[in-house]
Amino acid sequence: MASPEMYDTALLGILQHQGKIENFLDVMFGFLYRRTDFFRTMRSKEDRMGFPPGVQEKMLYSIFKKWQHYATQDEERMMKKLQEKAEKERQAAAAASAVVEEVEVETTQAPENTENKTDKPSSPEQAKTQTVATSNAPKDASKTDAKTVEGTEAKEGAAAKPTSQEEFQQDAESWNGAVRENYKWAQHIHEVEIRVHVPQNIKKAKDCVVDIKNNFVKVGFDKFSVIAVAIKDGGQVKVLMEGKLTNKIICEESMWSLEPGKCVQVNLEKEKEYWWKAVLVGEPEIDIQKIEPIKHMHDMDDEEQSGVQRMMFDQHQKMMGKPQSHEMKVHDMLKKGWDAPGSPFAGQEFDPTKFNISPGAVQM
Repeated sequence: MASPEMYDTALLGILQHQGKIENFLDVMFGFLYRRTDFFRTMRSKEDRMGFPPGVQEKMLYSIFKKWQHYATQDEERMMKKLQEKAEKERQAAAAASAVVEEVEVETTQAPENTENKTDKPSSPEQAKTQTVATSNAPKDASKTDAKTVEGTEAKEGAAAKPTSQEEFQQDAESWNGAVRENYKWAQHIHEVEIRVHVPQNIKKAKDCVVDIKNNFVKVGFDKFSVIAVAIKDGGQVKVLMEGKLTNKIICEESMWSLEPGKCVQVNLEKEKEYWWKAVLVGEPEIDIQKIEPIKHMHDMDDEEQSGVQRMMFDQHQKMMGKPQSHEMKVHDMLKKGWDAPGSPFAGQEFDPTKFNISPGAVQM
């Protein structure tokens, strides 16, 4: 099954246009009403479309409980992480306090052979040296600990970065694409989505510069597409992504937007419908044998849509324990000859269970 996040861009556009969850749900159910048999109720066993009474409600409740369960798990994991973080901070604070106390004891302890008096520095310079050494000890230890923690976190972050196509497929932002140094990219059959990471202080679109265009080579007038993404930070322009695209795009139908403090999202409309192995020329290519080559329903022609609808109908019939489309076609043919003169079944009720019909045996 394809990752559910693959439809996020389309669904987010609908949600933003409608403005409210209630309106969004109304659009979804309206689609089911107009384009499917979801709201049709089967009145008899002979009905080929629809669902038995009450099945739709049970289906909706089951799906709702499924995602509610995921949400509850997410909340529990978040609370656990917060508790673990608080515990680590408490332990770190206790450890830092112990280091400071130990240093203070070592610098103030009197020698064993001295009674009722404390060593005094023989000169002001010596006193100053002792004071500086004492005050610096806990600070140096704290800095060392901080550097160690930062180094460990950096290593963990580097280790967590996905590198295989199987890992890329788990993230909607790299679905059928990859994770690169400054950006992630995903793709559908007609579109490429790129998310270029930006600093948290980049909040407005005017702080970004995105250039998407087609260039032409003079010899042969061959066309190629290029992209550049940069930000304006501290009076300087910093290029985050730049290069020649591996395939041609339709610039007029490509666009970009800023998610403040997170990323610049670029949507490139492919000139031809095929799967890209990389975004920029020269970057590592993905193995397109390991992606999910799914085509949206609205991208299919009438013949393809008809085939998909037939498959959906057959799946529904199979779940209900009813004949599939290829079986129904043969049954209609057999019924005509069931009571024909000379038939061994003449006078008997038609029984489809006497026949085992494979899908390949029927020309649809």
